[in-house]
Amino acid sequence: MSLMISFYSTLSASKQPLTPLHNKTILMYVCGITPYDHAHIGHGRVFVTFDLVFRFLKAVGHEVHYARNFTDIDDKIINRAIKDFDNPQAYHEIAQRYMHSFSQDMKALAVLKPIHEPLVTENIPEIISFVQSLIDSGHAYEIDGDVYFSINSFPSYGILSKQRLDELRVGARVEVDSRKKDPLDFALWKSEPEGSFFKSPWGYGRPGWHIECSAMAYKYLGKQIDLHGGGADLAFPHHENERAQTESVTNLPFSSCWMHCAFVRVNKEKMSKSLDNFFTLQDVFKQFEPMVIRYYYLIHFYRTPLDFSIDDIKAAQKAYQRLCTYFQDSQTAALL
Repeated sequence: MSLMISFYSTLSASKQPLTPLHNKTILMYVCGITPYDHAHIGHGRVFVTFDLVFRFLKAVGHEVHYARNFTDIDDKIINRAIKDFDNPQAYHEIAQRYMHSFSQDMKALAVLKPIHEPLVTENIPEIISFVQSLIDSGHAYEIDGDVYFSINSFPSYGILSKQRLDELRVGARVEVDSRKKDPLDFALWKSEPEGSFFKSPWGYGRPGWHIECSAMAYKYLGKQIDLHGGGADLAFPHHENERAQTESVTNLPFSSCWMHCAFVRVNKEKMSKSLDNFFTLQDVFKQFEPMVIRYYYLIHFYRTPLDFSIDDIKAAQKAYQRLCTYFQDSQTAALL
């Protein structure tokens, strides 16, 4: 008798059975980092959570094809390259520096490496092809070298993140661009000066953020996946846009389950680099063993915001040390 596994899906807003699309093989995609700085404890929570999912699914007998990307070309990386090297084309150096830092942090937290760890810059032809498919099917349009996704071509836009389009259109987060057919249309390809970044049918440029994950999930896992994960901050706009792009190309449901890990908060505010209220994993590792931090994450329910507290980590440290002592004593007793 096979084990019935259920996960809470953001799309259905309910727990639902995880029924593999391909026999016992689970296809799992988790959005990775944009490497422009050291990883913070919010990143740690997300990737420890999905590491536990990965380990659990394998432990109960599933083969898991797990992909987690690096967004190694992005506005933030380019801005960091300008700051550090006075050269936007030095984004490679920035990305490599912080991808290495991230990998070291994940190793310290005992996070297993995914089966696939693609980089955006290594998948530009696939991304261009995906954008062209959206244009050819009428879901995207080009203006002056920029390509935009037309949200009006995807009637169910907003149902993943429970957003209303009329409210979004008047929201402060919408970037005004009079060239777009709808203010909510988002960039698939961003034009750049001649000869810079990557050549495409629409001129030189680079991919928009959202299209990258759609193209890489499609390449490494296929048209449909079982589980798509990430931080709660990605539900909108990133995952909403991913879903729209992919389903517009395949005409199939993209992911059976959308799983989101809640924020880490500091003083009741979401922790983020943009708010300058974040703690890097490397800073926290100076005070606590990485496995104490892993334990700290896992004793809190993943869908509940985690209020970061040094006192709480100290309490978790004591509990973790008691567990280590108990198991060590048990192993010693078993040898006698």
